[in-house]
Amino acid sequence: MVLTRYQTVLRQPHVARLLITAILARLPQGMSGLAVILFLTPRLGYGRAGVATGVSVATAGIANIVLARAVDRIGVRRVIGPAALLYALVAIALAGSGGDRYGVQLVICALLGLVTPPITSVSRAMWTWFLDAEQATVIYGLEATAQELIFIAGPATVALVAGLSSAKAALVISGAVGLLGAVAYISAPPFADPPRRGAGERHHVLRGTRVLVYAGVGTCLIGGFGITEISTVAFVGGQNASARAGVVLALWSAGSLVGGILFGASSSAVTDARLARAIVVIAGGLALAAVAPGAIVLAVILCGSGMAVAPTLARLYSRMGSAAGDASKTEAFGWLAVGFLAGASGGSALGGASVDAIGARWTFVVASGVALCAVPIITLRRTGSVA
Repeated sequence: MVLTRYQTVLRQPHVARLLITAILARLPQGMSGLAVILFLTPRLGYGRAGVATGVSVATAGIANIVLARAVDRIGVRRVIGPAALLYALVAIALAGSGGDRYGVQLVICALLGLVTPPITSVSRAMWTWFLDAEQATVIYGLEATAQELIFIAGPATVALVAGLSSAKAALVISGAVGLLGAVAYISAPPFADPPRRGAGERHHVLRGTRVLVYAGVGTCLIGGFGITEISTVAFVGGQNASARAGVVLALWSAGSLVGGILFGASSSAVTDARLARAIVVIAGGLALAAVAPGAIVLAVILCGSGMAVAPTLARLYSRMGSAAGDASKTEAFGWLAVGFLAGASGGSALGGASVDAIGARWTFVVASGVALCAVPIITLRRTGSVA
């Protein structure tokens, strides 16, 4: 039965609680960007608001490695708790910064990124502490599926709060939700005595492992997805962005949701070869999108190819989980998060330039090629060597 494997894993002690509270603690990931844009745009315009959001994302990527490394050194509660509190306070500070104070607001946005709790890295590393490899793979599939909800519920919450109250209130609520979720998450018993590593182990995370290999795979995948988002908007709306593009992208996410559920219910082993094949399927779907005659067919193609997205990410999480020692997994997933951020920012930039240069249709081919670049990266045996 499809749900049997999920039921078995979710009945394990603490699993359901950790999954739910991790999603709640990560909800600001889907809230803060839109909240910042809605708050700053009326006074500063889209350009400056976009720069401020980009600064926050960039500093979050830098801080993720530092904080994830600290988690491995001193424990989850000592890092996540203070970071979540600071995040809430900085969000309040940004909400209180009114008027033409762009320089101050840029600094605050940078701080917002620097104190973003590394919940994603911790949650993916943590499953390997008390679940076996097969159970962890199941939960990775469920997490990759649930992750889609963050970027559905997050923006919807911001839009609702901003509509009923203000963008300032949305910023404050974003910080409050993150703090509430983080406290609920780190109070779980598994975090009382997590695996830790000593100072002498610091550099072993990267040396002689496949951590950077999988981070590179993540960069290519997310880069391809970022390009696809831009090309979809351009394909559907032409020179003027259309709300219909949101529907098409939502169907892409819906396909991912279905694929993730089916993947978690399967019992196939996770190997590099299967990860590579899954990426080829994604790349093929993106290339096929280039021949879509219109938005409806494009939606069907993306929905179908989207069914491979969550399973592919789940396989990537599983392989990353096996790439580092127990006491270094949080930092390993921190590097994967950095790869994702690099792919997202680079993909958006390349997608925009490609649409302007060769059009939306051929940009789907570019997205396919970027995603496909992950396949040869998988053949790398370990950092610094080739299979």
